[in-house]
Amino acid sequence: MKEQNIEIQNAQQAIKLLKLCSVAKTQEEKDKLLKQLEGVDKLTYLYVIKRGYEPFDLAQKIEKAIKLDKYRPKNLPIVQLALNKYLENIHGEFDTFDNDINKMLKNNEKPENIRDRFKAATVNIYVLAKRFSNDWVRRLNNHKDLADAARNADEKTAVDAYNKLFWVLAQDFSKEYNNIQIHPKVVVDWANSDVKPKGEWNKVNGFQTTIRGAFLKTANMSESEIQKLKEECDKNPDEHKVSKIRVNITNIRNKYKTPNDFFYGMISVFAHEMHHALDWQNPREGALGPQIAHIDKQIYVPVEDNEQAYHASATEISSYVIEDTLLDHLKNTRF
Repeated sequence: MKEQNIEIQNAQQAIKLLKLCSVAKTQEEKDKLLKQLEGVDKLTYLYVIKRGYEPFDLAQKIEKAIKLDKYRPKNLPIVQLALNKYLENIHGEFDTFDNDINKMLKNNEKPENIRDRFKAATVNIYVLAKRFSNDWVRRLNNHKDLADAARNADEKTAVDAYNKLFWVLAQDFSKEYNNIQIHPKVVVDWANSDVKPKGEWNKVNGFQTTIRGAFLKTANMSESEIQKLKEECDKNPDEHKVSKIRVNITNIRNKYKTPNDFFYGMISVFAHEMHHALDWQNPREGALGPQIAHIDKQIYVPVEDNEQAYHASATEISSYVIEDTLLDHLKNTRF
């Protein structure tokens, strides 16, 4: 299945509608086009209706923004990049920079006030979640044999089947996102897991932790290669990270009673944790962007310490939306 960028597709549709609006002969014709625009890209629609942007001028700006898309953090909607006053000067790396949230951090404002600001900084999470969901279905289709083996596995063979599927999915994910290092594993119970969440274990379906100064060993690595990597990790720990993803098959089986729902639950929880890894290792390509990911790490609160603060975390908001969107996608398409 070919990778599709929903954001770009929507932006291109918006450009077409904006240009048609600019030459509409009657108000009735223009209103119909604007109604279509609202369905395609609500934010762009609001910039025209509420802020009075001229449709043709806005279309041209969005065209320029699409050309600069590789420099855009994914938490920044294309239309907001298009209207950025520095658009003409962007020729390289470009990060979202929210002056207000930066001031809040410097002024030591309450973490809950900063978390509330995250909502505005992740305004396009639902569009991104659809894109990420499509990407996961594409990867599953690329490994249909392993996906079917996992879905049809009995309790004795399920751990092995899901481990094989998660490993290849993680390899594909890693290649697509700048070779981030990920080690996925299915666990039967948290007590015997190499990395353990805190809190009530019977409620935790998945867990992700990122280790600095680490690397993944492969079977064909020589001792000299291993030693060299160890030295590099000691010198630059932030350049060498491994995210350990653990999915609790027992808890998920207890939550999802039918075979299909159990399969969908395993995949969506795995995706939830994988996007935490992306937020930690390559936030530009995730739903948060570098600035929000960096600030979120500083004020993150585990669920066992404060459940409300945990659910208000930017990385948790995005991962739960991605998990729910993928779960619905899998159910609706009956993958």
